Amino acid sequence: MSTPPDGTAHLATIGHAYAQESERAGERLRSRVATLYDVPAGMTFAQYRETVRFGDDVPVPSARDLTVEGVPVRSFTPDGPSRGTYLHLHGGGWCLGSHTMHDETLQRLADRTALTVLSVGYRMAPEHRYPACLDDVLAVARAVAERPGAGFLAIGGESAGAHLAALTVIAIPERLGRQPFSAVSLNYGAFDLTAGLDRALGLLMPGATGEQRRAASPAYADLRGVPAARFCVGTGDALLPQTLSMEARWREHAPTELDVFAGAAHAFTTVRSTAARVAKAREAEFLVRTQK
Repeated sequence: MSTPPDGTAHLATIGHAYAQESERAGERLRSRVATLYDVPAGMTFAQYRETVRFGDDVPVPSARDLTVEGVPVRSFTPDGPSRGTYLHLHGGGWCLGSHTMHDETLQRLADRTALTVLSVGYRMAPEHRYPACLDDVLAVARAVAERPGAGFLAIGGESAGAHLAALTVIAIPERLGRQPFSAVSLNYGAFDLTAGLDRALGLLMPGATGEQRRAASPAYADLRGVPAARFCVGTGDALLPQTLSMEARWREHAPTELDVFAGAAHAFTTVRSTAARVAKAREAEFLVRTQK
């Protein structure tokens, strides 16, 4: 995810006025990613994970730690009555990050959307291989969907989290006999696991064949019955082509929205910038619109 595609500026749909700011933020993000999977000598991966933190959010006292179907979740309630639930899936290449690292963002999202936000602490590689992460998300999704009076239900995430969110809305109808989600928010997702990402996937799916990677890729899935989706990515993101391709396929089956931010890099919503602020506001607006 380190090398952005060339000649992508013309693909931007938003953010032209602050593209230079986004590019500067992108340089800082890419410098971090270059050594992201290099575990210091004498450290286990689990110990290393505790030293890595994405983004600028700080903990908020309103967050509550719960367990759903044995899976840790962090809950954020809106400042008024809740109309439903949004499941958030963090990024980090399926092996880094935490469901506790986006407190400010998720509390603000809860307040803006009148939704209870549950950040899911799915199991991560290399301790837990695929599909453990997906199994955890599906277990939480099913439990929430089957609650009496569950109300509106949406899901989303960033990068690896967007990959898991897409797989969840694709897979869950077979388990429930219906599609419980009304919306999915997919931020710079990894949708095609056959194309690169070798270091992260070497931890998530060690020794996986091309066919196994393909089977775990939303890019090749049957999309019939998927809910409305919002796609968000930057022109400086190496995963931009995957988002454009995924959105085009999704659009054949459900309504979509696409924001391509000028100059923005992978994970741009995790740092304080104009692009991040606008993207988060537009994500909230999408979730409000889909409740109607």
